Amino acid sequence: KKSRYRFIICSLSFGIGFFLGGKMLVNMINDYKFRMKRNFSNMLLFNDWLHFIYSGGDIEKYFMCYNYNKIIIYGNGYAGKILLEALSESEIEVVAIMDKKITSLDEKEGMIGINTKIPDADCIIVTPVFYYEEIYNELLKKTDIPIISIRNIIEKMEV
Repeated sequence: KKSRYRFIICSLSFGIGFFLGGKMLVNMINDYKFRMKRNFSNMLLFNDWLHFIYSGGDIEKYFMCYNYNKIIIYGNGYAGKILLEALSESEIEVVAIMDKKITSLDEKEGMIGINTKIPDADCIIVTPVFYYEEIYNELLKKTDIPIISIRNIIEKMEV
């Protein structure tokens, strides 16, 4: 009788472990797929950006063309930092860098969170291209400043 109970308990344990392990594996695979899509999106952005630069493109021209003299960069990741560096010696003033990961405790001069009052600027440039729609919809609730994806700028300005 004891061996029967052991068999039932072992079978149940194996079945539950197999089920939970399978769920964890599916979640891991879905997470990797999501990351792969996001990274691929970023890779395409940087590929287009490099092509733009090597073909003589100047990102400052876009802002001058649309009379955007004061901008906010949304995204403190790699693309945001590259854009900030690209504009550092230009006539374009970067009013602030905005990111949802910046909290009121992390805010310092020039760095603001998504829930902070948006400073006076001519436009907001969104650098996380994979999340553009989500960010656009969130910012649209808070401001009427034009919200532009960095991808759109590079595509419009390709020489």
